[in-house]
Amino acid sequence: MNELIFTVEIKAKEGFDEIVAPFAQAMHKLSHEFDEGIIQYDLYRSKDDRSMFYFVEEWESEKALESHRQKDHYKRFIEFLDGSAESIDKKFEKIDTTNLEKYEEMI
Repeated sequence: MNELIFTVEIKAKEGFDEIVAPFAQAMHKLSHEFDEGIIQYDLYRSKDDRSMFYFVEEWESEKALESHRQKDHYKRFIEFLDGSAESIDKKFEKIDTTNLEKYEEMI
């Protein structure tokens, strides 16, 4: 299998962290409901820097990831982040989530 493993690190602009949070949670939920090929798709938030969000992702294939990127919920989230994120970085590795709060615990 040709899995893709990476982490997307999102830093919200100053004052936008509580606006980004529900959008990130919606992205997490909609991706699990409507996307196929997800092995892992977890959302975390930093306990120390509340402006930092992390999607830890593992996909079955490039095709599954590309299908995800074509979905309306993905496109709307990226469009939203254009005005509310200071930075978006993709790292081709899983990160240590010890100091992070998992999505289910954010609710």
